[in-house]
Amino acid sequence: METENDLINLIEYLAANAWPCHTQEKLENWRMRATFGVTERANSVHTIGLMPQDPMWLQKIEKFYADRSIPPCFYISDLSPRDLDPILESRGYQKLDECFIMTASCIDILENNEENILWKIDCLPEADTKWIEEFIELEGFSTERHKAYSHIFSSIKPIKNFLRVSEKNETVGLGTVVVEEGWGCISNVVVNPKHRRKGIANNIIKSLSKWAYENGAHHMYLQVIQTNYPAVKLYEKIGFVSISKHHYRILTPN
Repeated sequence: METENDLINLIEYLAANAWPCHTQEKLENWRMRATFGVTERANSVHTIGLMPQDPMWLQKIEKFYADRSIPPCFYISDLSPRDLDPILESRGYQKLDECFIMTASCIDILENNEENILWKIDCLPEADTKWIEEFIELEGFSTERHKAYSHIFSSIKPIKNFLRVSEKNETVGLGTVVVEEGWGCISNVVVNPKHRRKGIANNIIKSLSKWAYENGAHHMYLQVIQTNYPAVKLYEKIGFVSISKHHYRILTPN
């Protein structure tokens, strides 16, 4: 019988596959991940499992990131060792981005799915240069991130869909879904600031879920920052519920 921890463990495993890093090294049960310093997910220690037995574990982790000119960062979830967070806090690591992992069944999401004929939906099996450039622009990120996103998106091994919503030849929203082992991971949902409050994000979530369902998914999951109240409220309205929490601890330069 599957326990709650079994489900969380599965989602943690799938989520790591849905956002692959450029470089990875194991430290016993943990994985040190680095991707040119772009995104916390791809540049943090995945601390699922017991604390390392090596007494030099923290020094080795800090060296791994120092060698790459990246601040050392830890991903800490409900499955991380309980002693880890206070240890890092005592060493000056700052707590960042408290997040929920939320899940919903595809059937629940799609029950009230109404098609909006005003918007054109395009699905890409890979993120091309235009999609990445639009994503960076809509998020307000630096163009220097292009290399990292190109690597992350192209390295996703399970089936994936890069969705574009457009209106009158203008891109109004983007989103991504990755399907593995019957679960669809939603990420990169962004709406053009000029077109917010029109239900576009809702349409993106449901379109991604429909595609995932048609490609073998029975449930969906996503990660969202807890203080992003509009997004959390939207996901709850669609049918998502929180199953776990996680946050990051990062050591910033003095």
